[in-house]
Amino acid sequence: MRLLKLSALFCVFAFFVAFQLPPKKGLPAGRKVALLVAEYDDNAAANNLQHLVNYHFVDGAMVSKETVISLPTKKAGVTGNYVRFDLGKNRIYRNRYVVTGIGNVIDIKTKKLLVAERGDFIAFKGDSIVFRTNDIFKGKYYSVLDLRTEKFGKVENANYNPLPRPDVEVDETTKPFSISAYGVSGKQDVLVKDAGFGEAQPLLGDDVKRKFPIFWLDNTSFLYANFSKNQQSATIYKVNINHAIEKIGEITEIPATAANAFFEFASDGGVVYACGKGRFAIDLKKKMVTKLVNQPIGNNFFLEADENPKYGRSILYELEVIGKKWCRLENAKTVSGYAAFQSEIVMGEERYPQGVAIWNTTNKKWTSLDITNLSDIVGWVEE
Repeated sequence: MRLLKLSALFCVFAFFVAFQLPPKKGLPAGRKVALLVAEYDDNAAANNLQHLVNYHFVDGAMVSKETVISLPTKKAGVTGNYVRFDLGKNRIYRNRYVVTGIGNVIDIKTKKLLVAERGDFIAFKGDSIVFRTNDIFKGKYYSVLDLRTEKFGKVENANYNPLPRPDVEVDETTKPFSISAYGVSGKQDVLVKDAGFGEAQPLLGDDVKRKFPIFWLDNTSFLYANFSKNQQSATIYKVNINHAIEKIGEITEIPATAANAFFEFASDGGVVYACGKGRFAIDLKKKMVTKLVNQPIGNNFFLEADENPKYGRSILYELEVIGKKWCRLENAKTVSGYAAFQSEIVMGEERYPQGVAIWNTTNKKWTSLDITNLSDIVGWVEE
């Protein structure tokens, strides 16, 4: 009898605890997200057309897809590229506006092209998106898109500066290069007399000119890579506009590559430098440059930094391997609970996009989007 009473009390206690303990953290049921993907038209070689497509997901499953807008990569009367998703880094602002790597802006809500002109993205500032043009024919100036009115135009005020820092430029007419700052008055202030020799030429693709990356850490300091004359080693320096220069670290035995080297902020806030030798973590406090093994790509997802010739890259969630695939690091996109990767077949030096591989934390399974004409994975939006 005593045993039965104790059993009954235990059941009551367990029932009470089950309803009092907070539920395990997870994604809310019915949560909707969408993956924006740029796809070339089946007849793109003739019509130069591309489509921005939305793939809708609910609780880990794809439920529908829609074409947001179709735009040409080239247009009669326009010199060079018109709208491109496959050049540079695509950004999404306010879960609504897509900014391409060459400066186009698309409103996915109204399905309209807001900016067709090309420019370098500078900043999101409230209801505005700021771009800068530095062209030998057009000149140097800022342009602003007002999201409230959808009006886009050149800023006529010569003293306008959307960021509280000087304009810094690299002089590549001299060997070695130099780096100078220019104030509102246009007065030159040489910050670095010997900035190295830049990366090796040539660069394959539409633009054969190397870009010399200046990477701002804040409004007073930036990073740059000082390449040796033989262009096989590079030293990372931190430069302050007050002329203070710090050596952070050196990378040696850099092989030639067709891709531009670049700096970027990782999802954990750290700085990464990517070059022909791979990806390196930049530790500003310890003044160290360390080869990355797994790079964080956001929302507790990680991707093996270097490709393995046997399987491609390991993909991790919370540091546990969830798959191994041939995929690209530069356009891997995540949102809470989802990660998307450009899936490829690799045959020797040739790479063939096979679509998009998606993993989710709801059912912990992979989903494949068979997109043979993939241009780029643009990113996720919450719905």
